[in-house]
Amino acid sequence: MNKTTETEERTLKEIQQAIERVDRERLDPTLGVKERGLLELSALALRDAERLAIARLQKQVYKDMEQVTARLNQLSKRIRTRVTRMNKVPKALDAIETVIKEVVKILVAVGKW
Repeated sequence: MNKTTETEERTLKEIQQAIERVDRERLDPTLGVKERGLLELSALALRDAERLAIARLQKQVYKDMEQVTARLNQLSKRIRTRVTRMNKVPKALDAIETVIKEVVKILVAVGKW
């Protein structure tokens, strides 16, 4: 997790805490109409800020996922290449075995004459 993401997460937590405080204060029955209206506007502004912070975090997560996916794709290509290379040896051994069997058959046939 990079420093920008950590800062964004901290900001998001602070915004959410502020929303909780404003919501608690809005429930106070002793508030006047004007104060309640200001708190409601504050809550709306904080919720907008929360949405923006979440959107920024999502973009960062998408970028991180794309980077991880690219690295995984590179790794899978390397693995496939190595598996292909490793499979060449058994295939060559199979071909040599087949040739040796044929030579043995020929020698056995010649030996019977």
